[in-house]
Amino acid sequence: MTRVAVAPSSDAWVRAACDDVPTLLLDHAHCEKKAASTAVRFLFKYAEWPRMVSAMSRLAREELVHFERVLAELRARGLELRALQSSGYAAALFACARAGSTVDELLVCALIEARSHERFERLAAAAPDPGLRALYAELGEAEARHGSLYVELAEEAAQGPVDDRLAELAAREATIVARPGQPLRMHSG
Repeated sequence: MTRVAVAPSSDAWVRAACDDVPTLLLDHAHCEKKAASTAVRFLFKYAEWPRMVSAMSRLAREELVHFERVLAELRARGLELRALQSSGYAAALFACARAGSTVDELLVCALIEARSHERFERLAAAAPDPGLRALYAELGEAEARHGSLYVELAEEAAQGPVDDRLAELAAREATIVARPGQPLRMHSG
């Protein structure tokens, strides 16, 4: 299984996330919904690629289960799903992909999943609530698996290793996630 590495999040982000759990949970719900949508989009876009179709079908279902779990966490805290301004993280990262490059598109998704994994690991160790720590630990494992899946699919599309391109995109991701002045979100701040 391929390991997708991202730069570590700052301790300041972890403190801010622990101090504003409602915003983080709300953004997390939107992230799970977007991840499911991306998987469904790939399912249609690459309908003639059997492994992609099978993998994205499973991934979309799993992301929707995660979405429902986060919705339940919001409800348990008396919170409702509502619109939340995007930080522009994913759009900025996708803008780094070469036009029409399936490999880049898949690697961007791998990095988004890797960032989620990295942040869930940090939150699993630091969240103020034991239930949240358990949720983040469990979801972090899934995010690592999803990131590796996207890299494997990118290698299949490239018909070979993608390590150099992944490293280039990871360097850009580190800059994007750390942009100053961004709101607290799963993938910014």
